Parts: sequence; structure tokens; C-alpha cells
Amino acid sequence: MPRNRHTRSREEKSSEIVAIAQRLFVERGYAGTTMAAIAREAGVASNVVHWYFATKDELFVAALDALQSEGLAELGRRLAKAIPGEERKQLERVLAELAGRLLGLHGVIATVHERAHVSPVVAEFHERAHRRYAEHLGRAVACCDVPEAEQALVVDALFTAIEGLVMHRAGRREARRMMSFLVQRLVGAS
Repeated sequence: MPRNRHTRSREEKSSEIVAIAQRLFVERGYAGTTMAAIAREAGVASNVVHWYFATKDELFVAALDALQSEGLAELGRRLAKAIPGEERKQLERVLAELAGRLLGLHGVIATVHERAHVSPVVAEFHERAHRRYAEHLGRAVACCDVPEAEQALVVDALFTAIEGLVMHRAGRREARRMMSFLVQRLVGAS
């Protein structure tokens, strides 16, 4: 027997709204996505979306948190597949893929940077996102025998380069070249 919408748990409905918001924010951007449009896609009244998420920024952050979690899980799986002795090459490939993935999200990433100045919830997400990426990249850099005293700086340099590539809308080929160069210089030189 099919489940009735009314018997769905709060978590299920919230997850559905977040998934719809994620898709719309990526497709239409922040300004082009309204809470009413998300509600319409979810088949609920606008006030229902506001019951789960008080503001558009809270829903935006929930959507991006879910998107980042998916991306970090994939990043972790890819980095875990490194063949002993090939850690730097794997890091180089994964960073190029990460940059490519983030390039496809330029609009929402630019919005995070813009909204972080006016929205505490977005500013907190921005800081959290950086910490989460730094943790994953830090583990990968540590596996490449980078001296412990230099690891945080190498991670910061790599992530700053990725963010710069994304914000300046670099091409995937340029991103691949940049990541290769940086990994060889920063990680290979260690």
C-alpha cells in the first residue's frame, strides 16, 4: 500500500524539501529560487516550507550542507583508493576533480561568498565548509609525507587555489593544470 503524504516523518519531508531546494538553487541560482517555487515542487503550501526552514538562507544552507556532504563522501572514497607510493598522483587527480565539480557550482559558491557578509547562517556555513574541506585535504596531504609543520599551509594553499579557480570561472583544463602544478610544487617538494 503506498504511503500517504500525511504519514511521512518530519525528517523525510525535510529531506525531500532540501533535495528539491538543492536542485533549484543549482539550476536557477539563489535569486531565481523562491520558497514558493520550492513548496510548489514539493507539493506543499509555502507555509509548510517555512515550518521546516524559517528563512531562505536556512534552507540554502541545508541544501548546500547536503551537497557538500555528498561531495566530501566521494572525495574521501577517492582519496582512500590511493595506491601506496601513488598518493601524490591520486591527490592531484582528486583535486582536479574537486575543482571541476566546484566549477559547476560557481553560482551557489559565489552566492555563499556574497551572502556570508549579510547572513550569519550563511557565514557560519562558509566557515564550516572550509573546515570540512581542510580536514579531508589535510588527511590526504599527511599521507603524502608533507612535514607536519607545513601541512596546514599546503592545505590552505591548495584550497585557496581551488576557490580562486571557481570564483574566476576557470576552465576544467586550467584547473587540472593548476592542481598538477601545485601538488608537484607543494607536495612533491616536501
